[in-house]
Amino acid sequence: MKGFLENWKWEIAAYRLDKHLELNMVPPTVERRFRGDRGSCQLWINAKMSLKEKMENKIDTPSYKVFPWNRALFLQRAFDNLIANEDRHQNQYLITEDWRMILIDHSRSFRTSKSFTKKLIYSEKGKEKKYLMKELPRAFYEKLKALNQEVISEVVSEYLTDKEIEAVLMRRDLMVQWIEDRIKQFGEDKVIYD
Repeated sequence: MKGFLENWKWEIAAYRLDKHLELNMVPPTVERRFRGDRGSCQLWINAKMSLKEKMENKIDTPSYKVFPWNRALFLQRAFDNLIANEDRHQNQYLITEDWRMILIDHSRSFRTSKSFTKKLIYSEKGKEKKYLMKELPRAFYEKLKALNQEVISEVVSEYLTDKEIEAVLMRRDLMVQWIEDRIKQFGEDKVIYD
């Protein structure tokens, strides 16, 4: 059978982790019932455009927004590394009027197979090796290092299984090691910012 495993619970878990990490990139997402079935409900975002529209229409990022836009891309890659979002495509990046990045559709995240616990999607050995999480905010890095079983369980509640939480922790370890290696190679000021 071909296709992808999708789960509405991962939408909520992604939002809750985003909120805990203080990224503010995932719209509020909660559980709701519809015709007796449980599911996720996400706040609708009126975006200026998607990344796909930006690319297809060759719309340049305003010069004064290039620096924060690039940093938002690095954070998106870090977040998708952590949650193993294997399905980030250009329609899932929304751009607001003030050029804020909003990330939607996390229903194919939180993978547990070895291909998602032995290497990061956005790394030199990963699927998206040309796109790296080059520099990250210190606050994010510190929160990443502080993630443990108890914290993640409290944040995501019933929306992730123990195996999925364990996979998040394995990716956290890979990310911390990757960041520490880059710090050794390039210096902390080139990798972490305040």
